[in-house]
Amino acid sequence: MAQRIWLIRHGKSSRPVGVIDHERPLSRRASADAALIRTWLAGAPAAFVTSTAKRARETAELLAGECPVEPNDALYQASEAEFLAVVEDALATVPAVAFVAHNPTVTSLVNRLAGRNVVDNVPTLGVAAFRRPKGGRWQLRGYAVPKQLR
Repeated sequence: MAQRIWLIRHGKSSRPVGVIDHERPLSRRASADAALIRTWLAGAPAAFVTSTAKRARETAELLAGECPVEPNDALYQASEAEFLAVVEDALATVPAVAFVAHNPTVTSLVNRLAGRNVVDNVPTLGVAAFRRPKGGRWQLRGYAVPKQLR
């Protein structure tokens, strides 16, 4: 059975004075952008794994609908290797998982898994969809950003 993943950068965050990075909430714009991306995902992920940062958790909750959302501290400031370890752990139990995390790792992983430079910078709520056939390599199946879906 093929495995599928979605690499998603969290929504646009606000920058309230005195709030540490990990606790920054989403901006108002993020809700509208999340609605566009949720439609694009069309319920395909069976689960969401998210960074524990507030803006990432809120993004995952906006996108997940009835799907389970699992916060994972390893995704906050993760290296590519740390992120990929989280991906493989999640895929051991669920074959279709969306991951909500941060740049620069989201952008570098999109390009690495695609095997080419897809984008210089995944914008907020940008999402790349990948499929991996059993025993195969990751294949980019789609890429969307809210701006192109408006």
